[in-house]
Amino acid sequence: MQSRTLATLTLALLCCSAVLGAQATPQTTGAPVPGPAAQRPQPSATPPRDPNGNPNAQQPTGTGVIRGRVTAADSGVPVRRAQVRINSAEGRVTQGTNTDGDGLYEFPKLPAGRYTITVSRSGYVNLQFGQQRPFEPGKPLQLSDGEVAEKIDFALPRGGVITGRITDEVGEPIAGVQVMAMRYQYTPDGQRRLSPANTGPNFSGGTNDLGQFRIYGLMPGSYVLSATSRDLTMMMGGPNMTVVNSTTDPNNGYVTTYYPGTPNPDEAQALAVTLGQEASAFFSLVPARMSRVSGVVRTSDGRAASGYFISLRTVTAGMNAGVGGTQVGADGTFRLASVPPGEHFLDVQSMFGRGGPMTTSTPGSPPPEPEFASVPFSVSGQDIDGLVITTTTGTTISGHVSFEATGATARPTGGPNPMRLFAAQADPGPGAYFGMNTADNGIVDENGRFQIRGAGGRIVLRWSGPQGWFLKSVTMNGTDITDVPLDVRASTQSTDLEVVVTDRQTTVSGIVKDSRGQPVKDYVVAILPDGLKEGISASRFIRIVRPDQNGQYKTAALPPGAYVAFAVETLDQGGLYDPAYQQEMKPRGKGFRLEDGQTLTLDLQLVQ
Repeated sequence: MQSRTLATLTLALLCCSAVLGAQATPQTTGAPVPGPAAQRPQPSATPPRDPNGNPNAQQPTGTGVIRGRVTAADSGVPVRRAQVRINSAEGRVTQGTNTDGDGLYEFPKLPAGRYTITVSRSGYVNLQFGQQRPFEPGKPLQLSDGEVAEKIDFALPRGGVITGRITDEVGEPIAGVQVMAMRYQYTPDGQRRLSPANTGPNFSGGTNDLGQFRIYGLMPGSYVLSATSRDLTMMMGGPNMTVVNSTTDPNNGYVTTYYPGTPNPDEAQALAVTLGQEASAFFSLVPARMSRVSGVVRTSDGRAASGYFISLRTVTAGMNAGVGGTQVGADGTFRLASVPPGEHFLDVQSMFGRGGPMTTSTPGSPPPEPEFASVPFSVSGQDIDGLVITTTTGTTISGHVSFEATGATARPTGGPNPMRLFAAQADPGPGAYFGMNTADNGIVDENGRFQIRGAGGRIVLRWSGPQGWFLKSVTMNGTDITDVPLDVRASTQSTDLEVVVTDRQTTVSGIVKDSRGQPVKDYVVAILPDGLKEGISASRFIRIVRPDQNGQYKTAALPPGAYVAFAVETLDQGGLYDPAYQQEMKPRGKGFRLEDGQTLTLDLQLVQ
């Protein structure tokens, strides 16, 4: 009988077990004293299901099983109706189920592979299998054919809570204020920005009629609170609604305010939160004079953009925040009221896909392409009237896909999702946009042709298709632009792209040893590109990898090239994108080069 080592999952000072045992046939749990073994109760939870709610979703099956129990860390009591989700690293399997009254769950008939397992329940911290610290990814679970992974148990700790009260400048409560817990972290462009703390089931909440709010399920850590009050009814006033800002009271609205009561995020005070404990925050919103923005939206051929929607996107603390909008009127006019001071974008898109609801076309011909626009502006209490916005169809990107196959299959076949090329944002900053998208955009036809309509901004092309096939190259006029941002802000046609997709996959795997040469099982491997040319998008060349339960790490589909890898005990969320951290760690890492389709064993030493 094969057994696996027990693992302990620790968050802050509270221990939560994620215990793993496995054998070729189902295992029973023994009694704590000598005697007959007691049969482990079988779960009566609902069967695993497609988390997207698609009853017809076809997923591969096999002979493996993952099962376990979820309990409360503070009491050991089974947690009923906890949500358990599994995802295979190869992207072939995505399933979810709920625990039964005994806290049990099970995923039967699984194919071999590496799986991530995530457990969540209202009021508790979300956990992944193998997770030992806040804000770090869990470990993959390696499952073999016919293997029963038994006792994949989770002890969920109670999450931290932030409660408080929001008032106006004279101490009266304000209802409907959106309060959000946020954290500073580095983003792929190397900038440190505030980001929503997606660490629990409820990282934001609205105030009630007493101005009270409650945010729960938080990981231990430090959080910045933001509070935003919007009169969305006023902001989303229709084209025939007259909205007049007060001229007698210049402070007729409130800006986004950060605890303890400042409009400047750099002056915010962080709140420390621990597991199962409550922190309090009471503060007042900062009043400010709101602005009114009105104008007209025209399509590229001069028509009124009837049936389009215009939305306001605010740049706050280096991130985007959608705060409302309105439908463009039949005559193309729009009004937005209660626009706070700051930097914003007006984004215009068709509400009903291709052509919008008010367009006509010649019988038998396709409807006109949808159009879009994104216009930056800033206000500091003044009104903007007569703004003219002209939409565009954006760029149409088309080309041909060639398949480079090493096996018997000349090109990908089957699978629940079609093969497609899509435009991805090259710049993650607050001003990024890439125009329109529709359900059939970028699909590769039987002749290998594709067309991406309505692209805009700075983009890179990416591939989506059956498991085992990867983007190798994108060339334009003979120049490799696979990871070179393409600026398609102008309405131009690009019809000469050649895309190569391959089934030749690179693989890097290995183990990590400490300074004494002993293997370690808890670590993080970071992989960075070495010597990328200036202007290259580095996103495909960066990896953060956790080891499986046996202490082996593995990552696949890195593009060929030169790299540096290093292993550390822990790495903060987003920490690898810190330019100073990269500069410090690269000289301490191990350099290597990957060739096309290469399988590389790379053992590392833990960096102390």
